[in-house]
Amino acid sequence: MADLRRRLADAFGEDPRRTPPVPDIAVSDDWFAQPECRNCGASLTTAYCGACGQKTAKRFVWHDIRKETWDRLRLFELPAVRTLGRLIVSPGTVARDYVMGRRTAYMHPLKLLVATVALLVLMLATNQYFSVYAGVDRDGVVKRMAAQVLAYSNWSFSLGIVAIVTAAAIVFRRRLGYNLIEVIVLAIYCQSIVLAFISINLLPTLIWHDPAFILAHKAASQVYVPILKTLVVVVAYRQFFLLTWRTDWPRLFLAGIMVSAINWTLLRIYAWAILWLVSR
Repeated sequence: MADLRRRLADAFGEDPRRTPPVPDIAVSDDWFAQPECRNCGASLTTAYCGACGQKTAKRFVWHDIRKETWDRLRLFELPAVRTLGRLIVSPGTVARDYVMGRRTAYMHPLKLLVATVALLVLMLATNQYFSVYAGVDRDGVVKRMAAQVLAYSNWSFSLGIVAIVTAAAIVFRRRLGYNLIEVIVLAIYCQSIVLAFISINLLPTLIWHDPAFILAHKAASQVYVPILKTLVVVVAYRQFFLLTWRTDWPRLFLAGIMVSAINWTLLRIYAWAILWLVSR
């Protein structure tokens, strides 16, 4: 039995020599009042354990549960809001700061991407954006295509990342010594702010469900959303690669055209693949 416990502890990363077991005693205020970390057993001299970093544990009461729940939500939301807010103005600067080591100031790019994708998928499912389409006789096909788009949303909403990375690799090559992963960080941050804008753009469709309005909204969005995407990426390129408008505008213009062209091509390939899956 002891050998089994040791094997389980090793498998789950728990070292019984460093993590003392909780004794079989009743819960009491005296237990928590002792100057000892209840996570690792180290002596406490401050509010946080110097060995494992856990805050001094106290007995749970209703007020503490509410506070800890808010802390968990706040720790998730505030970095996301702060990162998105900074990305609106300086997407390339945020990416460069993160790559250069300023990690705790911003939300991890992958976490931010997952959050923005989840928000967009939720909004698309709520307002049934794909259920309204020109051509009544195609409703069945459109609905099946919409279901596939939502099912493969992580891929469809991430195609822009491929376009941003590809254009950067062709136009800017290895400027400033960035490697592929560091350029991907830039692309993920750019795509996150684009997805956040698309979610904001969909807000009116949650209020007005009239099919005529939704069709008009789709038609208008097909014009200004791609333009905004390109502008966001071009601004991010300039900031990330430390370029200037006056001397580097030809390269920035070329990069913007390439991003749009690559993204358009990938979306058409994706649409063809979805249509093939639906028609099987």
